[in-house]
Amino acid sequence: MVSTCFYASESQSNFDTRVCLNQMIVNKTNETANAVLLATQDEFASLDSGLHKAFPVMWILIASVLVFWMQVGFTMLEAGSVQIKNTNAILFKNLMDASLSAICFYALGSSFASGHEGGDEYTFIGSGSWFYDSMQDPHLWFFNWTFAGTAATIVSGSLAERCRLESYLVFTGVITTFVYPVVAHWVWSQSGWLSAVVTVSNGEPYLRHNGFIDFAGSGVVHMVGGISGLAGSIIVGPRKGFSDPKIRKTLKGQSDVLYSLGVGILWMGWYGFNAGGVYASDIACASENVFSCLDLAAEIMVTTTLSTSCGALTAIVVSRVFFGHYNLTHCLNGLLAGLVSITGPCPVVNPPAAMLIGAIGSLIYFSAAHLLSRIGVDDPLSAFPIHGCCGMWGVLSVGIFATRSNIRKVYGFDNNAVESGNQFRNQLIGLLAIASWSFVTSSVVFLSLRAAGILRVDQEVENTGLDVAVHGITRYQTSHAQTRPVVSVDENLEGTDGRKQDIRLSFIQDRKLVRLHQSFAGGRD
Repeated sequence: MVSTCFYASESQSNFDTRVCLNQMIVNKTNETANAVLLATQDEFASLDSGLHKAFPVMWILIASVLVFWMQVGFTMLEAGSVQIKNTNAILFKNLMDASLSAICFYALGSSFASGHEGGDEYTFIGSGSWFYDSMQDPHLWFFNWTFAGTAATIVSGSLAERCRLESYLVFTGVITTFVYPVVAHWVWSQSGWLSAVVTVSNGEPYLRHNGFIDFAGSGVVHMVGGISGLAGSIIVGPRKGFSDPKIRKTLKGQSDVLYSLGVGILWMGWYGFNAGGVYASDIACASENVFSCLDLAAEIMVTTTLSTSCGALTAIVVSRVFFGHYNLTHCLNGLLAGLVSITGPCPVVNPPAAMLIGAIGSLIYFSAAHLLSRIGVDDPLSAFPIHGCCGMWGVLSVGIFATRSNIRKVYGFDNNAVESGNQFRNQLIGLLAIASWSFVTSSVVFLSLRAAGILRVDQEVENTGLDVAVHGITRYQTSHAQTRPVVSVDENLEGTDGRKQDIRLSFIQDRKLVRLHQSFAGGRD
């Protein structure tokens, strides 16, 4: 019998102990060790495969929750921006945004956005998978729904304090079922005519070169929401007294605290908004190992932070130089302008460019807000200046500041499209298409509602407040834990020439809305 022997020592110097093992035992030991090693390798391979599938799903779900958290931010921001008599109404509209958009996007919107992506016949709109019947990637549905809800809630700010609830719900259904999903299909699907991640038509984007780049939605989400809001604010008309500069100053929001809280929540949620897409998109890094996109996500968070900060700092300077004081609302809106501006270009620009993009976005917000005020368009929350105009800037900035190396890293294209101007051309084409689609489709809806006589509340309801007339609110708490009645006065007592004068008083008595109207001749005593 052949044996295998080896020597051992207890003193580490003299190997004086001889140990011999039967060869059969040695062979069995080697076979067992090899079997254990092979099993361990199989387990590691299985673990790696499972991690490769599970980690992106986990990342997208966490990002989706952050984006949904932005709904709370928008709610607080809008509640702080309206008059106290309309607080309940704006809170209710934001709650309905989330609820109604979920059903509409589940039933039809998701299909129009991403159903049947393959084939040249689906360049304009998706089809099939109605009511998301396949449910193959529920995490992607959840992620995409949060974006659709964001586009819808932007519009509520433009229509605040004078739009009927029923009309707003109709438009929320339309934008999340049709208006937004079509644009999302153009830009983010694998067959959309603007898409940079096309997998049909020989894998080449329809727009040469690189397609239209809008990574997280400066155009798809913010332009759609902001421009739809512009159409609505024009058609519904301004709030009463908006044309009078003195009265306009009284239409300011009720709480800077709520506004600041909302903006802070939005800034936090925006990291999920911008960086969440690294595992939700068909981008170059996703084809490597499971952790390869984390570096890109970190870079996105850096550019997002720098653009946001420069937007806020620019607004502080503008407020002090041109308005004579440090205005908190200006600073907060400048911060939002920086966020919106960097949303589209966040992975393809370098940090210095991100800082410049945010600063320019803040200036664009100021310019657009001033222009709207001059032409008499009432946008209570500056939704169009912030989301619409800064969204346009974010789209165009890709064609100016994107680098060849970043585009190659994110999308896999290696060409001189930015240097040659082709990328700016693509961005301009996409901007015009999204702006036209959003304005026209939204205008059709709002004009139809106005023609039906259900778009705007009547004057007495607007004077008294939507909370009283629509939501049954009769009293508001004061800081001293007391209550005060909701009272609205509408008077016209300026004349002293004997012409008939009117005074209208609306108040709450025994939980009922009471309106008094007194007409008399002469002026004020």
